[in-house]
Amino acid sequence: MWPNQTMSNTPEPQRRLEWPHGPQPVASDDDVEVADPQGNWLAEDAAGSTPPAGEAVAAVLLRDARRWAPQHGAAGRSESALPGAFFPLEAEPRALPGFRPAPVEQPEAPAAKITGRLLAREIIETALLAILVFLAVRASVQHYRVEGHSMDPTLEDGEFLLVNSLLYSKIDVQALARWVPSWNPGEPAERHVFHGPERGDIVILHHPVTGQERDLVKRVIGLPGDTLRIRDGVVYIDGRALIEPYVKEPWQGDLPEVRIPAGLYFVMGDNRNNSLDSRVFGPVREELIVGKAMASWWPTSKIGRAPNEEPQLAPAR
Repeated sequence: MWPNQTMSNTPEPQRRLEWPHGPQPVASDDDVEVADPQGNWLAEDAAGSTPPAGEAVAAVLLRDARRWAPQHGAAGRSESALPGAFFPLEAEPRALPGFRPAPVEQPEAPAAKITGRLLAREIIETALLAILVFLAVRASVQHYRVEGHSMDPTLEDGEFLLVNSLLYSKIDVQALARWVPSWNPGEPAERHVFHGPERGDIVILHHPVTGQERDLVKRVIGLPGDTLRIRDGVVYIDGRALIEPYVKEPWQGDLPEVRIPAGLYFVMGDNRNNSLDSRVFGPVREELIVGKAMASWWPTSKIGRAPNEEPQLAPAR
């Protein structure tokens, strides 16, 4: 036993425990006493003590860099390192071996619900659009059935044609100019949106005598301003013979010279020996022309574009 000693203000020196058996402790730098001659760390009077400088604290804590070596390596932080002030915590915790987190169910997007009012609105809009498209097509494209043999052999009896009724349409530019400031379109007041009937066009027209009760299908031969005459079945325009390959059986008659007035057209059938045309009722007004034949869709052997063949004028003599 240790002898009793009286307590004093003088601190006792540290004693090392000596074990008679077992391995002897290895000397460490921690066993070396650090000199503190000024007594700043173990001051007798706490009120008069001065805390050590930052450089001194760092020198003591980091005097041996090798003591931290097990906690760091080339690949990063060692598994033996403990989190602390000098070692930041890991960003994500490590999963335990064999542990599988339960899958997190993602909330499904709410299904689009179409109310009865919205569905009815879509149906109405679709129906209106279909009606507008139908009316636009119906107003511009019409179908006609050929009756008779006046256009043989170009068109057969019973053949169905698609006719463009907007191609020859006109617009009053004088009325339009009232809505456009500082625009003077001049004459004529009415002008074609696209173009007027052209020589060789196969057209549908109202009968000039009976009106709309019966429509005719003919070919445009003479234009406004042309001087036309027929001699021995050959048509002459301004003194030049008209070459018509679509006529298979020429007419052997004559027609005196006539000048076609403005706004009128001279029409004839390709079957000159069996056609009621301008040779009988004279030139027809443009207002009677319904439209131009664009295609044939029946019978199947005639499906295709309408034979709008423009005739050529022979060289002048």
